[in-house]
Amino acid sequence: MHGTNADFGIGMRVSSGCIRLRDGDIETLFRVIQPGTKVNIINTPIKTSVEPGGMRLVEVHQPLSKHIDDDPQTLPIVLNAAMQTFKDAPQTDAEIMTQVMEVRSGMPVDVSRHTDTAPQTL
Repeated sequence: MHGTNADFGIGMRVSSGCIRLRDGDIETLFRVIQPGTKVNIINTPIKTSVEPGGMRLVEVHQPLSKHIDDDPQTLPIVLNAAMQTFKDAPQTDAEIMTQVMEVRSGMPVDVSRHTDTAPQTL
């Protein structure tokens, strides 16, 4: 784990095992995390979250492959039961989630279904 000034590498699979953070984030971790704190590395191309305010986020990365000739942009991403339930929930905009799964930007995206509101009249 180390700091970097190359923002493009943060959160991306661009090295052989390093976890890159902004220098300020490394400083914060040093101040607030105790030595020996357990860390879980999640190796999955798709992560979902329902935030306390109800916003639904999805983050999709290109999947890893064991074969050098595989194109990570075209490798299939298979949703497990929990991910499929998240996508099928009425609070999730499944169309936007499908687009996010195709783009695979590695950035969290709001996939909350927003209800259409009628224009207000004065």
